[in-house]
Amino acid sequence: MKTLINSLLWKSLLLCLGTALSIPGNAQTRLLTLNQTVEMALSNSNAMKLKRASVDLAINKYNQSKDQSLPTGSVSGTFSRTENIANHIKLGSLDWVLPKRAESYVGNASLNETIFNGFKLKYARQSTLLLSEIAKSNVTLTEDEVIYTAVQMYFDLYKISQSQKIVQQNLTAVDNLIQQAEQFYRHGIVTKNDVLRFKLQRSGIEITASDLEANRKIVCYNMNVLLGLPDSLDLQTDSVLLKEETPLSLEQYLDMAFSQRKELEQNTLQSKVQDFSFKALKADELPKLSVSAGMGYNHAGSTFIPVNGTFIAPFSLGATLSWDFSTLWMNKNKLSEIQINQKQTLIEKNIWTDRIRTEVNQAYQLYSRALNKVNLLFSSIEEATENDRMQADRYKNNVTTVTDRIDADAKLYQALTDLEIARADASVAWYNLLKVSGKISTITQ
Repeated sequence: MKTLINSLLWKSLLLCLGTALSIPGNAQTRLLTLNQTVEMALSNSNAMKLKRASVDLAINKYNQSKDQSLPTGSVSGTFSRTENIANHIKLGSLDWVLPKRAESYVGNASLNETIFNGFKLKYARQSTLLLSEIAKSNVTLTEDEVIYTAVQMYFDLYKISQSQKIVQQNLTAVDNLIQQAEQFYRHGIVTKNDVLRFKLQRSGIEITASDLEANRKIVCYNMNVLLGLPDSLDLQTDSVLLKEETPLSLEQYLDMAFSQRKELEQNTLQSKVQDFSFKALKADELPKLSVSAGMGYNHAGSTFIPVNGTFIAPFSLGATLSWDFSTLWMNKNKLSEIQINQKQTLIEKNIWTDRIRTEVNQAYQLYSRALNKVNLLFSSIEEATENDRMQADRYKNNVTTVTDRIDADAKLYQALTDLEIARADASVAWYNLLKVSGKISTITQ
Protein backbone atom coordinates (compact mmCIF):
# COMPACT_ATOMS: atom_id res chain seq x y z
CA MET A 1 0.00 0.00 0.00
CA LYS A 2 2.83 2.40 0.88
CA THR A 3 4.29 1.82 -2.57
CA LEU A 4 1.03 2.94 -4.17
CA ILE A 5 0.84 6.03 -1.97
CA ASN A 6 4.47 6.94 -2.55
CA SER A 7 3.88 6.60 -6.29
CA LEU A 8 0.91 8.95 -5.99
CA LEU A 9 3.00 11.45 -4.02
CA TRP A 10 5.86 11.32 -6.52
CA LYS A 11 3.45 12.06 -9.33
CA SER A 12 2.31 15.04 -7.32
CA LEU A 13 5.88 16.27 -6.94
CA LEU A 14 6.70 15.81 -10.62
CA LEU A 15 3.51 17.59 -11.59
CA CYS A 16 4.49 20.61 -9.54
CA LEU A 17 8.08 20.95 -10.69
CA GLY A 18 7.07 23.22 -13.51
CA THR A 19 4.40 25.04 -11.56
CA ALA A 20 5.11 28.55 -10.27
CA LEU A 21 4.28 29.08 -6.61
CA SER A 22 3.71 32.84 -6.81
CA ILE A 23 7.38 33.62 -6.18
CA PRO A 24 8.52 36.96 -7.58
CA GLY A 25 10.58 36.59 -10.70
CA ASN A 26 13.50 38.60 -9.32
CA ALA A 27 13.71 36.77 -5.98
CA GLN A 28 16.86 34.79 -5.34
CA THR A 29 16.30 31.18 -4.34
CA ARG A 30 18.52 29.02 -2.16
CA LEU A 31 18.16 25.29 -1.61
CA LEU A 32 19.08 24.20 1.92
CA THR A 33 19.61 20.80 3.50
CA LEU A 34 18.76 20.20 7.14
CA ASN A 35 22.43 19.93 8.12
CA GLN A 36 23.25 23.19 6.36
CA THR A 37 20.41 24.92 8.18
CA VAL A 38 21.63 23.68 11.56
CA GLU A 39 25.26 24.61 10.88
CA MET A 40 24.35 28.11 9.70
CA ALA A 41 22.07 28.63 12.71
CA LEU A 42 24.86 27.65 15.09
CA SER A 43 27.44 29.92 13.43
CA ASN A 44 25.09 32.92 13.22
CA SER A 45 23.31 32.66 16.59
CA ASN A 46 23.94 35.69 18.77
CA ALA A 47 22.94 33.62 21.79
CA MET A 48 25.74 31.19 20.96
CA LYS A 49 28.23 34.04 20.54
CA LEU A 50 27.23 35.43 23.94
CA LYS A 51 27.66 32.06 25.64
CA ARG A 52 31.05 31.53 23.98
CA ALA A 53 32.12 34.95 25.26
CA SER A 54 31.07 33.80 28.74
CA VAL A 55 33.41 30.83 28.37
CA ASP A 56 36.28 33.15 27.42
CA LEU A 57 35.50 35.27 30.47
CA ALA A 58 35.43 32.23 32.76
CA ILE A 59 38.78 31.02 31.41
CA ASN A 60 40.21 34.49 31.97
CA LYS A 61 38.96 34.37 35.58
CA TYR A 62 40.75 31.04 35.98
CA ASN A 63 43.98 32.52 34.63
CA GLN A 64 43.60 35.43 37.05
CA SER A 65 43.30 33.00 39.95
CA LYS A 66 46.52 31.30 38.78
CA ASP A 67 48.25 34.68 38.70
CA GLN A 68 47.46 35.17 42.39
CA SER A 69 49.96 32.42 43.29
CA LEU A 70 52.82 34.34 41.66
CA PRO A 71 55.19 36.49 43.73
CA THR A 72 54.35 40.15 44.14
CA GLY A 73 56.98 42.84 43.76
CA SER A 74 57.29 46.58 43.60
CA VAL A 75 59.90 49.24 42.84
CA SER A 76 59.66 52.86 43.90
CA GLY A 77 61.88 55.89 43.71
CA THR A 78 61.51 59.34 45.27
CA PHE A 79 63.38 62.55 44.59
CA SER A 80 62.85 65.59 46.76
CA ARG A 81 64.28 69.08 46.71
CA THR A 82 63.91 71.54 49.55
CA GLU A 83 64.37 75.31 49.27
CA ASN A 84 65.02 76.96 52.62
CA ILE A 85 63.63 80.50 52.44
CA ALA A 86 64.86 81.20 55.98
CA ASN A 87 67.96 79.18 56.67
CA HIS A 88 69.41 80.97 59.73
CA ILE A 89 68.39 79.70 63.18
CA LYS A 90 69.69 81.51 66.30
CA LEU A 91 68.63 80.22 69.71
CA GLY A 92 70.70 81.65 72.52
CA SER A 93 74.18 80.38 72.07
CA LEU A 94 73.11 78.23 69.11
CA ASP A 95 73.63 79.78 65.74
CA TRP A 96 72.73 77.49 62.84
CA VAL A 97 73.03 78.35 59.21
CA LEU A 98 71.38 75.73 56.96
CA PRO A 99 71.97 75.29 53.24
CA LYS A 100 69.78 77.32 50.92
CA ARG A 101 68.60 74.09 49.34
CA ALA A 102 68.75 70.32 49.96
CA GLU A 103 68.19 67.33 47.62
CA SER A 104 67.70 63.64 48.37
CA TYR A 105 67.05 60.35 46.61
CA VAL A 106 65.20 57.40 48.11
CA GLY A 107 64.65 54.08 46.34
CA ASN A 108 63.02 50.80 47.38
CA ALA A 109 62.58 47.39 45.72
CA SER A 110 60.75 44.49 47.30
CA LEU A 111 59.63 40.96 46.45
CA ASN A 112 57.03 38.95 48.42
CA GLU A 113 55.99 35.32 48.16
CA THR A 114 53.26 33.52 50.10
CA ILE A 115 54.51 30.14 51.25
CA PHE A 116 51.34 28.87 52.93
CA ASN A 117 47.86 30.35 53.17
CA GLY A 118 45.79 27.28 54.01
CA PHE A 119 45.58 26.22 50.32
CA LYS A 120 43.19 29.12 49.69
CA LEU A 121 44.71 29.93 46.29
CA LYS A 122 44.52 26.26 45.29
CA TYR A 123 40.81 26.16 46.11
CA ALA A 124 40.25 29.42 44.23
CA ARG A 125 41.89 27.97 41.10
CA GLN A 126 39.84 24.79 41.28
CA SER A 127 36.66 26.75 41.85
CA THR A 128 37.18 29.04 38.85
CA LEU A 129 38.09 26.02 36.71
CA LEU A 130 34.74 24.46 37.59
CA LEU A 131 32.99 27.73 36.76
CA SER A 132 34.58 27.64 33.31
CA GLU A 133 33.21 24.11 32.88
CA ILE A 134 29.75 25.37 33.83
CA ALA A 135 30.10 28.12 31.22
CA LYS A 136 31.01 25.50 28.61
CA SER A 137 27.95 23.42 29.49
CA ASN A 138 25.83 26.56 29.05
CA VAL A 139 27.17 26.75 25.51
CA THR A 140 26.03 23.18 24.90
CA LEU A 141 22.56 23.91 26.32
CA THR A 142 22.21 26.94 24.06
CA GLU A 143 23.52 24.89 21.13
CA ASP A 144 20.80 22.29 21.69
CA GLU A 145 18.11 24.99 21.71
CA VAL A 146 19.46 26.57 18.52
CA ILE A 147 19.61 23.18 16.77
CA TYR A 148 16.04 22.33 17.72
CA THR A 149 14.79 25.77 16.66
CA ALA A 150 16.50 25.34 13.28
CA VAL A 151 14.98 21.86 12.91
CA GLN A 152 11.51 23.18 13.72
CA MET A 153 11.77 26.00 11.21
CA TYR A 154 13.15 23.71 8.52
CA PHE A 155 10.28 21.26 8.89
CA ASP A 156 7.76 24.11 9.05
CA LEU A 157 9.00 25.20 5.63
CA TYR A 158 9.03 21.57 4.46
CA LYS A 159 5.41 21.04 5.53
CA ILE A 160 4.29 24.18 3.74
CA SER A 161 6.18 23.21 0.57
CA GLN A 162 4.68 19.72 0.57
CA SER A 163 1.21 21.13 1.17
CA GLN A 164 1.66 23.57 -1.71
CA LYS A 165 2.60 20.73 -4.04
CA ILE A 166 -0.46 18.71 -3.04
CA VAL A 167 -2.65 21.80 -3.42
CA GLN A 168 -1.29 22.26 -6.95
CA GLN A 169 -2.15 18.66 -7.72
CA ASN A 170 -5.62 19.20 -6.26
CA LEU A 171 -6.15 22.27 -8.44
CA THR A 172 -5.22 20.28 -11.53
CA ALA A 173 -7.62 17.51 -10.56
CA VAL A 174 -10.44 20.00 -9.90
CA ASP A 175 -9.80 21.66 -13.28
CA ASN A 176 -10.32 18.25 -14.89
CA LEU A 177 -13.55 17.85 -12.91
CA ILE A 178 -14.73 21.28 -14.05
CA GLN A 179 -14.03 20.39 -17.70
CA GLN A 180 -15.89 17.12 -17.23
CA ALA A 181 -18.83 18.84 -15.52
CA GLU A 182 -19.06 21.45 -18.27
CA GLN A 183 -19.11 18.67 -20.85
CA PHE A 184 -21.87 16.89 -18.93
CA TYR A 185 -23.77 20.18 -18.70
CA ARG A 186 -23.66 20.64 -22.47
CA HIS A 187 -25.19 17.20 -22.82
CA GLY A 188 -27.82 17.97 -20.19
CA ILE A 189 -26.50 15.39 -17.71
CA VAL A 190 -25.81 17.88 -14.88
CA THR A 191 -27.12 21.32 -14.03
CA LYS A 192 -25.35 24.65 -14.19
CA ASN A 193 -25.35 24.66 -10.38
CA ASP A 194 -23.26 21.49 -10.39
CA VAL A 195 -20.60 23.22 -12.51
CA LEU A 196 -20.64 26.23 -10.18
CA ARG A 197 -20.11 23.99 -7.15
CA PHE A 198 -16.95 22.56 -8.71
CA LYS A 199 -15.74 26.10 -9.42
CA LEU A 200 -16.55 27.06 -5.84
CA GLN A 201 -14.42 24.15 -4.68
CA ARG A 202 -11.58 25.46 -6.81
CA SER A 203 -11.90 28.92 -5.26
CA GLY A 204 -11.60 27.39 -1.82
CA ILE A 205 -8.44 25.56 -2.87
CA GLU A 206 -6.99 28.80 -4.28
CA ILE A 207 -7.62 30.50 -0.92
CA THR A 208 -5.75 27.67 0.78
CA ALA A 209 -2.90 28.10 -1.70
CA SER A 210 -2.78 31.83 -0.96
CA ASP A 211 -2.67 31.21 2.79
CA LEU A 212 0.12 28.68 2.36
CA GLU A 213 2.18 31.12 0.30
CA ALA A 214 1.77 33.83 2.94
CA ASN A 215 2.85 31.39 5.65
CA ARG A 216 5.79 30.26 3.52
CA LYS A 217 7.03 33.85 3.21
CA ILE A 218 6.79 34.34 6.97
CA VAL A 219 8.77 31.15 7.66
CA CYS A 220 11.36 32.08 5.01
CA TYR A 221 11.85 35.51 6.57
CA ASN A 222 12.25 34.05 10.06
CA MET A 223 14.73 31.48 8.79
CA ASN A 224 16.75 34.17 7.01
CA VAL A 225 16.98 36.08 10.29
CA LEU A 226 18.03 32.93 12.17
CA LEU A 227 20.63 31.94 9.56
CA GLY A 228 21.98 35.43 8.92
CA LEU A 229 20.85 35.49 5.28
CA PRO A 230 19.37 38.40 3.27
CA ASP A 231 15.74 39.01 4.22
CA SER A 232 14.51 38.77 0.65
CA LEU A 233 16.15 35.40 -0.05
CA ASP A 234 13.65 32.67 -0.97
CA LEU A 235 14.48 29.38 0.75
CA GLN A 236 13.56 25.90 -0.36
CA THR A 237 14.02 22.62 1.46
CA ASP A 238 15.96 19.76 -0.03
CA SER A 239 14.78 16.16 0.12
CA VAL A 240 14.39 15.18 3.76
CA LEU A 241 15.04 11.81 5.34
CA LEU A 242 11.92 11.57 7.47
CA LYS A 243 12.30 9.93 10.86
CA GLU A 244 9.83 7.07 11.16
CA GLU A 245 11.98 4.49 12.90
CA THR A 246 10.95 2.42 15.87
CA PRO A 247 12.25 4.09 19.05
CA LEU A 248 14.23 2.44 21.80
CA SER A 249 12.57 1.69 25.11
CA LEU A 250 11.58 4.54 27.42
CA GLU A 251 14.08 3.34 30.03
CA GLN A 252 16.94 3.60 27.51
CA TYR A 253 16.06 7.21 26.71
CA LEU A 254 15.84 7.99 30.43
CA ASP A 255 19.29 6.48 30.98
CA MET A 256 20.68 8.60 28.13
CA ALA A 257 19.09 11.74 29.55
CA PHE A 258 20.45 11.15 33.06
CA SER A 259 23.96 10.66 31.66
CA GLN A 260 23.88 13.36 28.96
CA ARG A 261 21.70 16.25 30.14
CA LYS A 262 23.86 19.27 30.88
CA GLU A 263 21.52 20.55 33.60
CA LEU A 264 22.49 17.62 35.83
CA GLU A 265 26.16 18.11 34.95
CA GLN A 266 25.90 21.78 35.90
CA ASN A 267 24.27 20.86 39.18
CA THR A 268 27.16 18.52 40.00
CA LEU A 269 29.72 21.18 39.07
CA GLN A 270 27.92 23.80 41.14
CA SER A 271 27.99 21.47 44.13
CA LYS A 272 31.77 21.08 43.73
CA VAL A 273 32.18 24.87 43.50
CA GLN A 274 30.35 25.22 46.80
CA ASP A 275 32.62 22.56 48.33
CA PHE A 276 35.69 24.55 47.35
CA SER A 277 34.12 27.76 48.64
CA PHE A 278 33.59 26.03 51.98
CA LYS A 279 37.21 24.83 52.03
CA ALA A 280 38.47 28.31 51.13
CA LEU A 281 36.63 29.82 54.10
CA LYS A 282 38.02 27.14 56.39
CA ALA A 283 41.48 27.97 55.04
CA ASP A 284 41.03 31.53 56.35
CA GLU A 285 41.11 30.09 59.86
CA LEU A 286 44.66 28.75 59.43
CA PRO A 287 47.93 30.67 59.97
CA LYS A 288 49.67 32.15 56.96
CA LEU A 289 53.37 32.24 56.16
CA SER A 290 55.09 34.54 53.69
CA VAL A 291 58.65 35.59 52.92
CA SER A 292 59.98 38.86 51.56
CA ALA A 293 63.17 40.44 50.27
CA GLY A 294 63.86 44.14 49.97
CA MET A 295 66.55 46.57 48.85
CA GLY A 296 66.73 50.25 49.76
CA TYR A 297 68.75 53.23 48.61
CA ASN A 298 69.08 56.56 50.44
CA HIS A 299 71.26 59.46 49.38
CA ALA A 300 71.26 63.13 50.25
CA GLY A 301 72.95 65.09 47.55
CA SER A 302 72.52 66.64 44.15
CA THR A 303 73.75 63.72 42.11
CA PHE A 304 71.72 60.60 41.42
CA ILE A 305 74.83 58.38 41.32
CA PRO A 306 76.99 59.62 44.19
CA VAL A 307 80.56 58.84 45.04
CA ASN A 308 81.31 56.00 47.43
CA GLY A 309 80.54 56.67 51.05
CA THR A 310 77.80 59.24 50.56
CA PHE A 311 74.77 56.89 50.48
CA ILE A 312 73.35 53.84 52.21
CA ALA A 313 71.74 50.76 50.57
CA PRO A 314 70.18 48.40 53.11
CA PHE A 315 69.15 44.88 52.04
CA SER A 316 66.62 42.87 54.03
CA LEU A 317 65.19 39.36 54.17
CA GLY A 318 62.20 38.44 56.26
CA ALA A 319 59.50 35.93 57.01
CA THR A 320 56.06 36.68 58.35
CA LEU A 321 53.82 34.25 60.22
CA SER A 322 50.35 35.59 60.89
CA TRP A 323 47.08 34.24 62.19
CA ASP A 324 43.82 36.12 62.05
CA PHE A 325 42.10 34.07 64.72
CA SER A 326 38.98 36.27 64.55
CA THR A 327 37.96 34.20 61.51
CA LEU A 328 37.17 31.38 63.94
CA TRP A 329 33.96 33.21 64.84
CA MET A 330 33.63 35.71 61.98
CA ASN A 331 33.27 32.96 59.31
CA LYS A 332 30.67 30.94 61.21
CA ASN A 333 27.62 32.35 59.43
CA LYS A 334 29.41 32.43 56.09
CA LEU A 335 30.02 28.70 56.37
CA SER A 336 26.38 28.15 57.30
CA GLU A 337 25.31 30.07 54.19
CA ILE A 338 27.38 27.79 51.97
CA GLN A 339 25.88 24.72 53.65
CA ILE A 340 22.37 26.08 52.98
CA ASN A 341 23.33 26.65 49.33
CA GLN A 342 24.57 23.07 49.14
CA LYS A 343 21.21 21.80 50.37
CA GLN A 344 19.43 23.95 47.77
CA THR A 345 21.68 22.56 45.04
CA LEU A 346 20.77 19.03 46.09
CA ILE A 347 17.06 19.90 46.00
CA GLU A 348 17.52 21.47 42.55
CA LYS A 349 19.10 18.23 41.38
CA ASN A 350 16.01 16.32 42.49
CA ILE A 351 13.80 18.88 40.74
CA TRP A 352 15.80 18.49 37.52
CA THR A 353 15.64 14.71 37.81
CA ASP A 354 11.85 14.81 38.02
CA ARG A 355 11.63 17.34 35.18
CA ILE A 356 13.85 15.26 32.92
CA ARG A 357 11.78 12.15 33.60
CA THR A 358 8.55 13.95 32.65
CA GLU A 359 10.12 15.62 29.59
CA VAL A 360 11.55 12.36 28.25
CA ASN A 361 8.33 10.47 28.87
CA GLN A 362 6.24 13.16 27.17
CA ALA A 363 8.58 13.34 24.17
CA TYR A 364 8.61 9.55 23.91
CA GLN A 365 4.81 9.30 24.00
CA LEU A 366 4.42 12.13 21.47
CA TYR A 367 6.80 10.44 19.06
CA SER A 368 5.04 7.10 19.47
CA ARG A 369 1.70 8.82 18.87
CA ALA A 370 3.10 10.58 15.79
CA LEU A 371 4.25 7.24 14.35
CA ASN A 372 0.85 5.71 15.01
CA LYS A 373 -0.83 8.66 13.32
CA VAL A 374 1.34 8.20 10.23
CA ASN A 375 0.37 4.53 10.00
CA LEU A 376 -3.31 5.36 10.38
CA LEU A 377 -3.07 8.01 7.68
CA PHE A 378 -1.54 5.50 5.28
CA SER A 379 -4.67 3.39 5.81
CA SER A 380 -6.97 6.41 5.46
CA ILE A 381 -5.34 7.32 2.14
CA GLU A 382 -5.98 3.83 0.89
CA GLU A 383 -9.64 4.21 1.81
CA ALA A 384 -9.86 7.77 0.44
CA THR A 385 -8.23 6.69 -2.84
CA GLU A 386 -10.71 3.83 -3.29
CA ASN A 387 -13.64 6.07 -2.35
CA ASP A 388 -12.52 8.75 -4.81
CA ARG A 389 -12.23 6.14 -7.57
CA MET A 390 -15.69 4.79 -6.87
CA GLN A 391 -17.28 8.24 -6.72
CA ALA A 392 -15.53 9.20 -9.99
CA ASP A 393 -17.02 6.13 -11.74
CA ARG A 394 -20.46 6.75 -10.26
CA TYR A 395 -20.33 10.41 -11.26
CA LYS A 396 -19.44 9.49 -14.84
CA ASN A 397 -22.45 7.18 -14.84
CA ASN A 398 -24.62 9.89 -13.27
CA VAL A 399 -25.51 7.73 -10.23
CA THR A 400 -24.07 10.01 -7.53
CA THR A 401 -24.40 13.65 -6.54
CA VAL A 402 -21.96 16.46 -7.10
CA THR A 403 -21.68 16.81 -3.34
CA ASP A 404 -20.46 13.22 -2.96
CA ARG A 405 -17.99 13.66 -5.81
CA ILE A 406 -16.56 16.87 -4.35
CA ASP A 407 -16.45 15.35 -0.88
CA ALA A 408 -14.50 12.30 -2.10
CA ASP A 409 -12.02 14.48 -3.96
CA ALA A 410 -11.53 16.79 -0.97
CA LYS A 411 -11.03 13.88 1.42
CA LEU A 412 -8.36 12.30 -0.77
CA TYR A 413 -6.22 15.43 -1.03
CA GLN A 414 -6.78 16.31 2.60
CA ALA A 415 -5.56 12.84 3.53
CA LEU A 416 -2.47 13.30 1.34
CA THR A 417 -1.77 16.66 2.99
CA ASP A 418 -2.35 15.26 6.47
CA LEU A 419 0.08 12.43 5.77
CA GLU A 420 2.90 14.71 4.69
CA ILE A 421 2.34 16.99 7.69
CA ALA A 422 2.14 14.00 10.04
CA ARG A 423 5.40 12.56 8.68
CA ALA A 424 7.14 15.91 9.17
CA ASP A 425 5.65 16.24 12.67
CA ALA A 426 6.92 12.76 13.48
CA SER A 427 10.42 13.86 12.45
CA VAL A 428 10.22 16.94 14.66
CA ALA A 429 8.99 14.75 17.52
CA TRP A 430 11.99 12.50 16.93
CA TYR A 431 14.42 15.41 17.20
CA ASN A 432 12.62 16.62 20.33
CA LEU A 433 13.12 13.17 21.84
CA LEU A 434 16.83 13.47 21.01
CA LYS A 435 16.91 16.94 22.57
CA VAL A 436 15.38 15.95 25.91
CA SER A 437 17.67 12.90 25.95
CA GLY A 438 20.72 15.14 25.54
CA LYS A 439 21.65 13.71 22.12
CA ILE A 440 20.38 16.25 19.58
CA SER A 441 23.90 17.61 18.98
CA THR A 442 24.79 14.26 17.35
CA ILE A 443 22.86 15.23 14.22
CA THR A 444 25.67 17.65 13.31
CA GLN A 445 28.37 15.00 13.67
